[in-house]
Amino acid sequence: MNNPHETEIIVLSAVAIHAELEELLPRFSREHGLEIQANYDVNPAVAKRVMAGEVFDVGLNNPWYVEEMIAQGRVVPDVHVPFGRIPLAIGAVGPERDIVSSHAAIRELLANADTIAYTDIGTSGKTFLRAVKAMGLEKQLSDRLRPMGAGEPPLAVSQGRVQYAIAPLSRIVTAPGIVPVAKFPDELDLSIDMSMFIHIQSKRRDASAQLIRFLSDAAHDAYLLSHGIARYKP
Repeated sequence: MNNPHETEIIVLSAVAIHAELEELLPRFSREHGLEIQANYDVNPAVAKRVMAGEVFDVGLNNPWYVEEMIAQGRVVPDVHVPFGRIPLAIGAVGPERDIVSSHAAIRELLANADTIAYTDIGTSGKTFLRAVKAMGLEKQLSDRLRPMGAGEPPLAVSQGRVQYAIAPLSRIVTAPGIVPVAKFPDELDLSIDMSMFIHIQSKRRDASAQLIRFLSDAAHDAYLLSHGIARYKP
């Protein structure tokens, strides 16, 4: 009988793609007969956990963190491939409406907002604050911003505690009770890239590489795009 640990792949991923992995990973398990244990955290926390020595098999994180992991010998250097690019988005209580994406429209939406929630410890929150600064809205919005923990902004909007939630589009699309109303334009360079890699101490290298090939498969592109995740080349 196989040791259960020999047939289990441990995944450490950013929470930005939680819903999508929870859909795709069971498909891989069924097709390949391999169990998967998935752990989620915000992007910066995933990076800290890797740098602190946590061992896993497959990771998904922002590519700039992965480059640092490679430099420190934490992950396999020649297995660092793109997963997807996710626009930074704004969510509000429904019904569904046209999603604005121009610089002017988003600036106006933010300038007229009552309250805006963002994840203060995640990549999306840091990216949003950079956008606010670039738009010259720091002073105007200072008393309307509501920093929150991981996953809290969409919930706060659905409960009526704030007007808008800032999050990766993938999180807004899958959050119950809210809809995307805006996504930041490409020219602001605020999209959140996610890439995949294998830990240097993984004892399941072949199975891990198999999982990365599965997640990279173009057969999943339409599904991911429906959740706001586009494939990209580094």
